[in-house]
Amino acid sequence: MTEKKKLLVLCVALFCFIAVSAQQRMSVSSPDGKLRFSLKVTSESVSYDIDYRKQPLITNSLLGFSFDSGEFGRNLKAGKVQRKKIDETYKLIVGKTSSVRSRCNEMTVPMQERSDSGRLINLVVRAFDDGIAFRYEFPEQKAWDSYVMYDERTQFNLQGNPMALLMYLPGYVNTHEGVYSHVRYDKVARKRLIEMPATFEFDNGVAVAITEAAIRDYAGMYLVKEKGGLVGKLSPKLGQEKIKVETDSFPHRTPWRVISVADRVGGLLETNILTSLNEPCRIEDTSWIKPCRTTFTWWNGNVVPDSTFSPGNNFDTNKYYIDFAARNGLDAHGIYGYAETPWYYDDNFNFGWAGPNADVTKPIPCLNMPRIVEYARSKGVGIHLWVHWRPLYDKLEEAFALYEGWGVRGLMVDFMDRNDQEMIRIQEEILECAARHRLFIQFHGSSKPSGLV
Repeated sequence: MTEKKKLLVLCVALFCFIAVSAQQRMSVSSPDGKLRFSLKVTSESVSYDIDYRKQPLITNSLLGFSFDSGEFGRNLKAGKVQRKKIDETYKLIVGKTSSVRSRCNEMTVPMQERSDSGRLINLVVRAFDDGIAFRYEFPEQKAWDSYVMYDERTQFNLQGNPMALLMYLPGYVNTHEGVYSHVRYDKVARKRLIEMPATFEFDNGVAVAITEAAIRDYAGMYLVKEKGGLVGKLSPKLGQEKIKVETDSFPHRTPWRVISVADRVGGLLETNILTSLNEPCRIEDTSWIKPCRTTFTWWNGNVVPDSTFSPGNNFDTNKYYIDFAARNGLDAHGIYGYAETPWYYDDNFNFGWAGPNADVTKPIPCLNMPRIVEYARSKGVGIHLWVHWRPLYDKLEEAFALYEGWGVRGLMVDFMDRNDQEMIRIQEEILECAARHRLFIQFHGSSKPSGLV
């Protein structure tokens, strides 16, 4: 070999060594060793892979952010990895089982910019036997203590061509309801919002569901197919499209990005990974929280057969259904109103749009709510109220104190139709106030559950 060739070989070897040494790789596996999350940090990008029983499920999927202070995802270095094992048991108040064992391996990777700003974000990954979850944490730091986020650039690049079960949505303001499509992954429409969870079944039976857990003080996420892969899209602040999330103090953190995995599609129903990824329940006495079977007369148009009175917003109609509930062992009677008129004062005859002066503390006089409540109590039947979220939120504490005094069991809170950061906060405020007054809440027109208990 000539000296020139030797020099060329040496240069190529040195280049390869520098390229490999510039990459930082780390991974975490599930307790049973079947699921693995692998992370790669280079000067150009941060990406991850997920494989199950050595089958690649998600590969080369980028992580990063777009902030008002610039992009985050390039020119990063990974700090010292922290690891721990989690093995705990907790009780579910309601759900598919009374006791849950939460067992996983956790890996925390500090990712810091090499630039003068030195912004730091921790990537926390948990590997369960039935899924992978990761979230971003923003710790306290001197040079960076707030942000305006334009985008969270989290990708989910699925391998192969599994069958997809998913629901398209018309826009960020929506009812979160629609018809599901069941198509091959390569037929999934591009640039359309997809609700989570989205489910994918591979030809060998392995099933994957992509969703999120512990959504608090953050915007909800959708999926969009771009360039053959799926990317997360956060719901923007109402009235514009650029700003997704804002915070004025650290520490702060995102929801968990969850990839549930099972040997068969039915196994996805058996997981408790969403509740396992949430904080423990803060309510000390949960004895009052119970499943409730209730009438909801909107479904059948307030029909009152074999009667001598006209149906409507009146005592007789509600007495009819209270008697029905009592005879058939139902727990409660649901009161929503009649036709397009709620049971409370509303100056707009449209359930979906509350009028500017709607007042959920003022029952319409012809209803005679005190008499209805007392009659239901005499029959051993609870009361379940329907309300539009906006007038409820206007008088939250006053309304819930009133309902508690009436002996109401719970409420259907309706027409949120959003999951931006503000609406996520509003829903949590409603839940916290309801808990103080021992009222259960059923959200309708709301985004997916994220495991809060």
